[in-house]
Amino acid sequence: MQKFIKNLEKKFGRYAIPDLINYFVIFYVASTIISLFMPWLYYRFLALDFEKILHGQVWRLFTFILAPESLWSRGDSFGTGMNIFFFVIMVHLYYLFGRSLENVWGSFRFNLYFIGGIILTVVAEFILFIATGQSVYYGGMNYIYQSMFFAYCVLFPEEQFLIWFVFPVKAKVLAVVDGGLMVIMLLQYLLYGDFARALALVVAMLNFLIFFYAYKGLDRFSPRQVKRRKEFKRQTMRPQGVTKHQCAICGRNEVTNPELSFRFCSKCNGNYEYCEEHLFTHQHVK
Repeated sequence: MQKFIKNLEKKFGRYAIPDLINYFVIFYVASTIISLFMPWLYYRFLALDFEKILHGQVWRLFTFILAPESLWSRGDSFGTGMNIFFFVIMVHLYYLFGRSLENVWGSFRFNLYFIGGIILTVVAEFILFIATGQSVYYGGMNYIYQSMFFAYCVLFPEEQFLIWFVFPVKAKVLAVVDGGLMVIMLLQYLLYGDFARALALVVAMLNFLIFFYAYKGLDRFSPRQVKRRKEFKRQTMRPQGVTKHQCAICGRNEVTNPELSFRFCSKCNGNYEYCEEHLFTHQHVK
């Protein structure tokens, strides 16, 4: 599978969209702002509804990614303010996760992970529609973003987040807690018959598992492995043992300074070698 991904990257890597997460964050913020004035727009015309897609509204296959965040809290201005506050933090985190993953993987592999999750969601929801007739999915990109969070935690397990800006918690701990909450959420969806959201959640996590465990070899992109390779390369470039040429005055050799020339002095008593800067200026050894 890893070889297959490499071949894909060679053929289609030039078509990868750099900074992909920027566009999705802009879409997310814009759709949320629009929903404040037209809350019905997404659910009537943009959500993923296969019954309407089969009747010609094919744009829904793409516009479902514009699912907005609900910010209004009825009759509670404080609640609305808190919703806006957490929305800003969430947008910042989505941007952080996306940028970090793209910096580690590269644009093509991040595109493959992110867009692949979207395509898998559409395919899975279509299969659900064929099997059960449940045609509407309102979840948008929520579970894709959550799978991105898990990917971030795998690559940066020791990264710390300040809960309520006070309590430091490592990313790997947050991933475990969030994973437990997602299992509870999944059981609730199944209990209440919301199979569309349950399937979307499972597919998003499946995309995460496939990318990290079926695509063998991707662990070399982790920051820890990158750091180890750089350190190993730096160590192997250091001069090891006795060098072939070394200046008796300054100690420079052909490894540390390959641009220098080295010569033995015929007037010195013994095998003394000097670089071109000290060959004619040194005191002869008698």
